[in-house]
Amino acid sequence: MKYNFGIDIDGVLTDEGPDHNSIWQQKMNEFFDREITLKEYTYDLRKAFALSDQELNEFIQENIEEIYSNVKAVDKARKILKELYDQGHRLILITARSEEHRPITENWLQENNIPYHELHHEDQKAPLAAEKNISLFIDDKKENAVEIAARNIPVILVSKYHNHDFEGNDQITKVKDWDEIKTNIELFFSKNTHSSKLS
Repeated sequence: MKYNFGIDIDGVLTDEGPDHNSIWQQKMNEFFDREITLKEYTYDLRKAFALSDQELNEFIQENIEEIYSNVKAVDKARKILKELYDQGHRLILITARSEEHRPITENWLQENNIPYHELHHEDQKAPLAAEKNISLFIDDKKENAVEIAARNIPVILVSKYHNHDFEGNDQITKVKDWDEIKTNIELFFSKNTHSSKLS
């Protein structure tokens, strides 16, 4: 049996660096010419780094394309996705990035040899995940995970500073890295009587 995997990009396929020295924080330090530190464990960058709306907007406008273009890919993500792709499973990337950043995103995926079948730019991921008949979703945003799981779609939640307060539940499994993602994909296969193992 072949499955449809839903996969987020930022924080899942991208290696943004450690929580207290991420690519975002490094660029903020350069842009504002002051030390920006992680103040609050939240997905909201304004609260996380104590920025005003205007500061964040100016930063995003000036830096977002450079970050999207230059952020590293997670090596093991590439390898595991290639195995899934080669086994005939469908890889559907769903990112909250704006549609205007599609060319940069497609170029980044190509440069980093990340295989996929579809790329969607959509902030509301749960309805699209249901529409695409996603079998298993991988994301790092807690709110997305909860909404997707409510559609009876199992979720692997990648641990980040902004979801530290969420332990997971029957439908949402929290993991540290792609080694644990691989283990949980194999567990998903075994529960669904699929014989594939990932090497």
